[in-house]
Formats: sequence, C-alpha cells, structure tokens
Amino acid sequence: MATRRRRCTTSFHWRAFLLTVFAAAVLSCGTSNATNTASTSTTPNTSTTTTLHTASAAPETTAPTTLTVAPPPSLVVNVYWGGTVSNPTGTPERLLAGGRVVETASPATAALEALLDGPNELETEIGMFTSIPAETTLIDLTISDRLALVDLSAEFEQSSGSLDEFIRIGQVMFTLTQFEGVDAVSFRIDGTDRHTLGSHGIDVSNPLGRDDFESIRALILVERPYPGSSFQSGDAITGESNTFEANVEWVVTDADGRIIGEGVTIATDGSGTWGTYEVTGILDAETAGRGSLIVFDTSARDGSQINIVEFPIQLEGA
Repeated sequence: MATRRRRCTTSFHWRAFLLTVFAAAVLSCGTSNATNTASTSTTPNTSTTTTLHTASAAPETTAPTTLTVAPPPSLVVNVYWGGTVSNPTGTPERLLAGGRVVETASPATAALEALLDGPNELETEIGMFTSIPAETTLIDLTISDRLALVDLSAEFEQSSGSLDEFIRIGQVMFTLTQFEGVDAVSFRIDGTDRHTLGSHGIDVSNPLGRDDFESIRALILVERPYPGSSFQSGDAITGESNTFEANVEWVVTDADGRIIGEGVTIATDGSGTWGTYEVTGILDAETAGRGSLIVFDTSARDGSQINIVEFPIQLEGA
C-alpha cells in the first residue's frame, strides 16, 4: 500500500509538472500575442500620420485687402480779380487772372466757390483784389445751351461805387466764361431773376459775355501761368489779347531781375479784335526760385512798352 501511495504521489507530481509546463506555454503564447497586438497598434501608420499632419497645419492666411481710394481728379481753373495794368498814362483797374486747383466733378461750381473765397496772400500782396462782398454765397448754378444761370445771395448787391459793382459782375462772368460750354451769364439773386443789379442798377436783362466788359478788360490777359504757379523752360504762356497787329511780347526774369527768357508771339486776332495767344517760354538758364513774368506790347506811336502786366512765378529750373 505504501508503494502504491508513492507511485500515486509520483504520478500526481508528474501531472502537476506537465500542467505547469502547459500553463507556462499557454501564458507564453498569450504574452507573445499581447505583445504583438500592442506593437501593431502603436506602430505609426504613414498615411494616417500624413493626414493628421495636413489637418493640423496652420491654414493659409490671405493678407487683408487694402482699398486704395484714388483722390478725385483735379483741374486748374482761373479765378478773376481786379488789378492794375501799367501804361505810360497811368495804371487803370482791369480784370486779371489768378489760378486754383479744383475737383473736376463740378469745375464751374468749384471755380465760383473759389472766387467767393477771395484772393490769396500772394495775390493780395501784388495788388489783386475782389469787389465781391465777403458774405456772398452761391445758391445755385445751372448751365444749359451755353448759358450759365448763377444764383447768388443778396449780399452780392451790397452798395459800392459803380466801377466796383461793375468789376464784381465781371469777376463772376469771366470765371464762368472760361469754360468751353459757357458763352454768357445770367443772374439771379435769392432765387429771383434780375434785370438790374447793385445800387447803380447795372443792366443784366440780357445774358452778359466778355465783350460787354470792354472798359475793364485787360488788353493782354495772362491765364497761364498765374501768380505763384510753377514755370520752367518749355511751359506755355497763354491768354487773350487785343493789341496792335496782335503782338504779345513776354519776358521772364530771375529773382535778381536778370532776363532769362524773352520773345514775341502773334495772337489769333488784334487791332481792335480780341484773340487768343499761346507761346512756349524757352529760358536760357536753369534757374530755380522766385522769378517774374512780364507781358506787354510796344506802342506803334512812340515805341514805349504799354499794357504791362507783371507778376511773380516760381521757377523750377530744367
């Protein structure tokens, strides 16, 4: 009995050993599978990684669009002031031209508003003046069939001398008739059509043009350049005139009074008829700084210089 017991014990231990080995093998197999599973799940997938990288990349940014607003187009226009013209017999008051830069949306309206603002410091310095009362305002302006109808406030009729009142009407008329679409001007005051204007009852029953202002019309009127504007060799000198044989002479001097350019041109008409002139001012020195433009014609009677207009310009060199 004891011997069988020992065999049984031995068999039991053997079976236990086999079970232990089998279990170890199973555990080893399971551990290996688990390790492979973990290794497979943690191995990066190239396509997945690329996709994630693309998704997480910073989005392309577009620079904000900056809107550049172009400045309104501009135009140089004339405004007309009273001034003096030199002659051997005196210095009569005539209408002379200044210049302003205005927007082109409504150049005629802008020119009138600039006129009502009055002459600038330089124009005042050289003796130009306005006869238009300072409180005058522009109510309305319409242009149709080459006729400008201007409506001004009641201050425009402020009492003054007859010449002064005539000049103020001429200032408005000349400023408007510089535009190709305007031949003549009619007037309203505070919305009412007028047949006379001012304390002297100046007749405005018919539209007024430049030929109606012979007594205050400069025989040589310079419209380009204008006082204070820039000028260099090759620039044009333009305006209107009514001189003997249509001659218009010009001289440009530097700040010291030395002549750096001069010449003569023939206007489209003269000797009692108004014409226009244009000449290229060729200078013989590349001078910068303040200078002067002088225009005149020569008397057929005694050879003297007459109808002289002089004003400062800004020389720009070459």
